[in-house]
Amino acid sequence: MGAGGRKVAVILLVWCVCGFGSGGDGGNPAAEEADLSSVSLNWLPENPKQGEVVRLSLQGPEGMRVRGAEAQSRALAFYPALERPGHWESLYGIDAEQEPGEVEITVFLDLPGPREPGVVRGRVGIGKRVFAEERLTLPDRMVHLGARDLERVRKEEEVISALWLVHTPERVWNGPFAMPLQGRRGSPFGLRRWINGEPRSFHTGMDVKAAEGAPVRAAHAGRVVLTGDFFFGGKSVFLDHGQGLYTMYFHLSGVRVKPAESVGQGEVVGWVGQTGRASGPHLHWGARLAGARVDPLSLIESTQDPLPVAEAR
Repeated sequence: MGAGGRKVAVILLVWCVCGFGSGGDGGNPAAEEADLSSVSLNWLPENPKQGEVVRLSLQGPEGMRVRGAEAQSRALAFYPALERPGHWESLYGIDAEQEPGEVEITVFLDLPGPREPGVVRGRVGIGKRVFAEERLTLPDRMVHLGARDLERVRKEEEVISALWLVHTPERVWNGPFAMPLQGRRGSPFGLRRWINGEPRSFHTGMDVKAAEGAPVRAAHAGRVVLTGDFFFGGKSVFLDHGQGLYTMYFHLSGVRVKPAESVGQGEVVGWVGQTGRASGPHLHWGARLAGARVDPLSLIESTQDPLPVAEAR
């Protein structure tokens, strides 16, 4: 669904501060002029579901700063919209297997003038998402791994899992994310696979089919934090975009970048291949946000046009 067809949820949150009132500002002109009685917290989409990226937007008086934020004990990174004073935004990733229900968003603020810090809270309802299913029948040797392969997979998973524990505070990206490759869509994010009647892990990215050797480009600016040739993903590239946001590119025929290298949006990081556990040439493109496994298409959608800002009342 495009940005024009999406709704924005708006909640007006009133927060109290010590010293608020005619006697609390000491006659400071800036404090007298600022309306500190309320701020507005918006989010897009209005009714987010499992695996989606939620874009949070906070509007308050000019000079307001966000000291920190969290969603049920998970830290959120808000960043200022420089062209819109008093406007801050953040991305919140809903894991594909997160339980549906309400999530409380808490934002800690520094207020302009001689005010005490403030806190705002809002609740975002997370809905259940119905993912597609696929049932396959394969030779047993392709389904049950031997001891050597299992040990290799275990070690590779340890290396990859360690990435999600690293939170780079600087935000490298700015503006909308883009598809890393144009091609025919393959297996979608969240696809539930049953192989020989046994349930398997869901598909944690989206597949894009293209000719072998087609260039694969960085979805946005970032830093290369890991490359390698992995059992399942084959030749792969992992990019850190800052503030807990990562994208990954699997099954490449070759890798063009090296760890610690910075890349710009659209820069070639590798080429389409069928390395690893792949049945044909394609790109598996995945995304993680603060550890949450999210649909990369939702990442593109959530970083498009700026959110409308509700008037503070």
